[in-house]
Amino acid sequence: MKRILTFKQKLVLTYVVLIVLPMSVLGMGAYLLYSDTMEKKVSDFVQQVAVSTASNLEMYIRELEQFTLMPYYNKEFQDTLTDDSPSPDPLHALEVKEEIEKTFSFWQSQRDSVEKITYFSKPGSGEQRVYSTGFPYDNLKAEDAPWDERAFSASDRILTYLSLHQLANTGYAQRTEPTHVFSLIRKIYYSSTMMETAGYMQVDFTLEDIGRIMNRINREENGSFFLLDQERRVVFASQPIDEGVLEHVVGQPETAPHAPQIVKLNQQNKILVRHPVGKMGWTVVGYVPVSQLVSGIANVRNSMILIGLVCIVLAIMITTTISHRMTRPIYKLIGLIRRVEAEDFQIRYDDPPRNEIGQLIRSFVRMSGRLDETIRHLYQAEIVRKDSELRTLKSQINPHFLFNTLETIKMKAEIDEADATVDMITALGKLVKSSLHAGKDFMTLREEQAYLLNYFYIQRNRYGSRFEMTMDVDEELMDLYIPRMLIQPLVENAFYHGLEMKQGRGRLSVAVSKEEEAVKIVVADDGLGISPERLQQIRSRLDGGTLKPSDGDDNIGLVNVSARIELYFGSPYAMQIESKPGEGTEITLLLPAITSESEVERYVSRYHRG
Repeated sequence: MKRILTFKQKLVLTYVVLIVLPMSVLGMGAYLLYSDTMEKKVSDFVQQVAVSTASNLEMYIRELEQFTLMPYYNKEFQDTLTDDSPSPDPLHALEVKEEIEKTFSFWQSQRDSVEKITYFSKPGSGEQRVYSTGFPYDNLKAEDAPWDERAFSASDRILTYLSLHQLANTGYAQRTEPTHVFSLIRKIYYSSTMMETAGYMQVDFTLEDIGRIMNRINREENGSFFLLDQERRVVFASQPIDEGVLEHVVGQPETAPHAPQIVKLNQQNKILVRHPVGKMGWTVVGYVPVSQLVSGIANVRNSMILIGLVCIVLAIMITTTISHRMTRPIYKLIGLIRRVEAEDFQIRYDDPPRNEIGQLIRSFVRMSGRLDETIRHLYQAEIVRKDSELRTLKSQINPHFLFNTLETIKMKAEIDEADATVDMITALGKLVKSSLHAGKDFMTLREEQAYLLNYFYIQRNRYGSRFEMTMDVDEELMDLYIPRMLIQPLVENAFYHGLEMKQGRGRLSVAVSKEEEAVKIVVADDGLGISPERLQQIRSRLDGGTLKPSDGDDNIGLVNVSARIELYFGSPYAMQIESKPGEGTEITLLLPAITSESEVERYVSRYHRG
């Protein structure tokens, strides 16, 4: 069986999807963007380190170039150094050699990285001489130097460079560990012309200063850097070099781009940079394993995942709480609906929420209350209608009134002429005929007036001039319809409860007028009136909706009239009672102005529907 999700479950699921999915997409996008940005920044940083290192090395080489200019700072020494004329005195030649090499040693002491200074006279120009610090060379000539003397001599260059090489061993001592040096070779000119080459001065430098420059950048956060020469030999490396990196760099042509590259070596990605050092023909090479970079990014990723999980848990908790608060009134409303389905209309909902659901709940509670009121109203209306029909069948004229009327007719027949008796019997017949006619629910004011005039005629014959009775109806209102025998019970109530027990002459008036779109009927008497307590009881009974008259009720006429107005017309049409003890009572009826029988049928249908 297919499971149906509840509204609350759907709401929570929707919230979770709308929160988790965007957060996941944004988180993944942010992580990838951060990874790419970090990779680019690291690549740029490593490239800047390589460029900066190359620049420092070039500055260092320029300092060394300045060092090779030392012979030119002393013209006398320059002349002595470049003197290649034969010496007749061997002892003097030895003294000159010692003086020159002593000067070389002094220069060497000025810079720790200077390993050796050697001077070669130019071949083919006078006596061949070699001056050198340290152990002397036996039979060493310029042609035997590791640099190409002929090519250098023929070129326009005044300075050449010799990359990493080993110092030549002397014949007097054998070095246990060869010293690796690089050399700068400068042409030395005769001081007289400064145009003709007299010889060459070779200065050999150790890698000590190079090591200090390289060690400043060979840190874990910077990656690993090393120095290559033109022949792809490692000049300096403070750390073991990854064989894959070395093979890759050596295998690349010199024209390879110097921009950062990401290469895969030994199943591992590496960021590789390179930058030339200039005149020496060296290249600074640096590389950073991507795994080293990813390790930092992984921490960021893990932190983002943790934060994302916390946010998701909080989102689920918040959405569950919100959905519970949103659906709780709905479930309560469902409970109220089930109570109404079980015919329990007495429902309440205290403090509904102030939103659309709250409006729905308030509307439903009001609807239920009105439905309950309507049902009770229908029930009471049905009772009133049945009771009214029963009473109509029996009679709507008080037996006491009929008895007194017959007594009057009897007395009148004894003392008066037969004509008066006939008139009274005729008037009584019309009354009885009208009161017992149950076929019509409405009559015109003209018919109601005729009925009341017959009633007044009988009462005048009974009481003589004791009461003054008047009826004032505008002629334009005569054809308007009102419920049948609506005024007569009020008139009869005025006689028997207000005027009959009054001492002296009494007055009763019926006035019918039009007030805006309604008909106003006022029945007033100057009889005994009604006490405030009794008047309050009557009003409460009429206003409280207790419309069913009971047997023996001395206000049956008032209740019957009020009930019929309520059932026929409803609000705002009603009956009002005003009374003061000793001054009289005034009853006001406010009815709709009904001008046609079609309107009558509409109100009759409303009455029979309740």
